[in-house]
Amino acid sequence: MSRIKLQLRYVVAAFPALPCMMIGCGDSGTPDPGGQGGSSAAGTGAIAGAAAGVAGNAGTASGGTSGTGGAMSAGGSSGSGGSGGGIAGGGSAGAATGGTAGTSPAGGASSGGTSAGGTSAGDTSSGGTSAGGTSSGGASSGGTSAGGMSAGGTSSGGASGAGMGGASSGSGGQSGGSAGSTGECVTGQTAGDEVVVIGDSFIELSNITQTIESHAKDAGSLEQNDGYIDNSTSGSTLSGGIPGQYEQAANANTIRFVLMNGGGNDCIADNGDAALAAAEDLFASMGEKDVEKVLYFFYPDPVGSQWQSPLKACLDTIRPTMKAMCDGLTKPKCYWLDQREFWDGHPEYTGDGIHPTDAGGTASGDAIWEAMVEHCIAQ
Repeated sequence: MSRIKLQLRYVVAAFPALPCMMIGCGDSGTPDPGGQGGSSAAGTGAIAGAAAGVAGNAGTASGGTSGTGGAMSAGGSSGSGGSGGGIAGGGSAGAATGGTAGTSPAGGASSGGTSAGGTSAGDTSSGGTSAGGTSSGGASSGGTSAGGMSAGGTSSGGASGAGMGGASSGSGGQSGGSAGSTGECVTGQTAGDEVVVIGDSFIELSNITQTIESHAKDAGSLEQNDGYIDNSTSGSTLSGGIPGQYEQAANANTIRFVLMNGGGNDCIADNGDAALAAAEDLFASMGEKDVEKVLYFFYPDPVGSQWQSPLKACLDTIRPTMKAMCDGLTKPKCYWLDQREFWDGHPEYTGDGIHPTDAGGTASGDAIWEAMVEHCIAQ
């Protein structure tokens, strides 16, 4: 037994740090059975035992593991990482700061981007493994998480903790949205033979169609060598020839747009009810043949006593009903233009009280084109 004790003295003399390596020492080099050098505050766990990798002859400090530091709070705050734990034999270890990993609330952006706790003030901090790497706020739903790396992720020593919040891109990072239709009217999409003009002598004996076509060509809505189908005929009625004008054009072409008047000659014959019934049938036929839009430009007031009865009286009677019929259509869509709005006060617009002069035809053609532009008709 005395021989064994003597041998132990020689071993201790040769290796003075052996007791510290076995049970741990404090800063003074005396054994410290509590492992005080490497303790991190329980629950903080950003850097688990900054002195776990020894400097010099530090041995394996049992304080390198930090209790329950592996689990982070729901807010993702992994604490301050403790006090670097007095590296055994390495002088003053310094405080391993920067252990904060993710200070956002649960589900938020992990703001603890990089852990500065990887390097201690001591000679060589191995950093151990970052026990606080699990951030419950890792997956941010709001775009790119500010906490690009979990606590200890850039620790200069050892392996960084496997932080679930590391470099997470939030599911809300890309905003969706598709560009919708602007609703703008695109010009140059209509051929002349897709438009028909129907009606009576108010149109045929005037320059109305030519005025509209001139505007359309200037606007790029009609080719310079093209023109609309004009089937308007003097003496035609809604209850007689006007529906046939449309059918003639529709049988030979794909008619998308109709420019029309009608009912004046019906009212001269005091036959307003027949005009209303015929208009209803005509609109139904247009709808069956997929006409898109109709512009109905109704008559200005006749000028002169000879036109007051039955013509003006009949026009005044059927006007509101005809307008309501037009306004109520959805297939085709019908737009109403009351020519009284721009004819009243202009006696120069008619020579005989009912038909347009050139000035009257131009005024009507201008107004009709403006309505066509407003409602995207034959553009």
